[in-house]
Amino acid sequence: MLAACDNDQPWQRGEIDGYAPIYSADPMLKQISFQSPRKTVNGGKLFTAGTNVLQEEADSGLHIISYQDPAHPVKTGFLRIPGFQVAAIEGDYLYANNYNDLIIISLKALSTNMTVGRLADVWKQPDYPVEAGAYFECVDHSKGVVVGWRRAKIKNPQCRRQQLIGDGPGDGENTRNNPGLVVSNGKLYLVNLDFVMMYSLVSPMQPVIAEARNVAGKLVDSIFLFRGNLAIIWYNGFLDLYDTARLDDAGYYNSASECEKYFSVGDTIAYAIPNRYNCNQGTYLTQYELRRDTNAIIRSGELEVGITGGLVQSGQYLYLASDIGLVTVNIAGPTPVKVGQLNDGRYQDIVVNGNLLFLHGREQVVCYSIATSPVSPTLISKLPY
Repeated sequence: MLAACDNDQPWQRGEIDGYAPIYSADPMLKQISFQSPRKTVNGGKLFTAGTNVLQEEADSGLHIISYQDPAHPVKTGFLRIPGFQVAAIEGDYLYANNYNDLIIISLKALSTNMTVGRLADVWKQPDYPVEAGAYFECVDHSKGVVVGWRRAKIKNPQCRRQQLIGDGPGDGENTRNNPGLVVSNGKLYLVNLDFVMMYSLVSPMQPVIAEARNVAGKLVDSIFLFRGNLAIIWYNGFLDLYDTARLDDAGYYNSASECEKYFSVGDTIAYAIPNRYNCNQGTYLTQYELRRDTNAIIRSGELEVGITGGLVQSGQYLYLASDIGLVTVNIAGPTPVKVGQLNDGRYQDIVVNGNLLFLHGREQVVCYSIATSPVSPTLISKLPY
């Protein structure tokens, strides 16, 4: 897996675009701090916690935005987390990755001398980048453990990732093996290279391993909750269900696609949007049935909604962050119906908190209210980056 010659893809020489390993030996990589507000440069995913919205700054942390007064949002600080990639929030606690470590921060105690909980080496990174077919600087273990990869110019590379069928992301967007976090009912779930892990959050700042399920050799695309179970989509097209108490088998489906991101709605329905990080961009929202009497995922509806970065549900409506604006879809009937569209920007992510929608645009975070009319959201504020 680390280096291979392929007659169909001759080995390139000279200075090549590729990846260089990031090693754990640098103490700066584990310095977490709460800092003054800063300009958003590479804004990403949104999270909500109380009256705050947290926005990802790619690979470096989270902007904290107060919506105590939704009409006048204010950035209150920046939570610096080197190597930040995924997060989940349970109550007042933030769970996130700091490269390979899981860290825990009380959102009610953000300060320059805050306490940071830490579990070291929760995730493991392979000795090669995630991008299939990529050239990379060969790993030197004398420099430390690999915690990630960065883009770099490689001179006469000696290592290259093999291009394998069904081998996962091929566009280089994800530079570390980390499909995400799920937190629910006092438990935290994640997948590393070898195991599905379940942690107890009885002591929120000190998660304790409660169960582990061996999945060595399987590459994970995404994890989420479905029908009260933990759902895991693998790059081989299977969707496995595990019960959330002991990680026992709870069923499977055999026709999931790593090219789609799934969202659970109800007991048998899921909606999917194209996963822009893995495959070609698509413009359809797809409705699927995941019935109990079959292992097949059945397509039962499709709707043109533009290139969509995220969606949320509130009641009988889905709200989609799309390149054609904010799209509203009614899901009360047998198939989804588009009932509204605000053409006021191109959006990449969306979260909901009560009657408020928050959208990540290219130049600002936008807040809408759905209190008066779920079909026609009312603009509340725009916060420029």
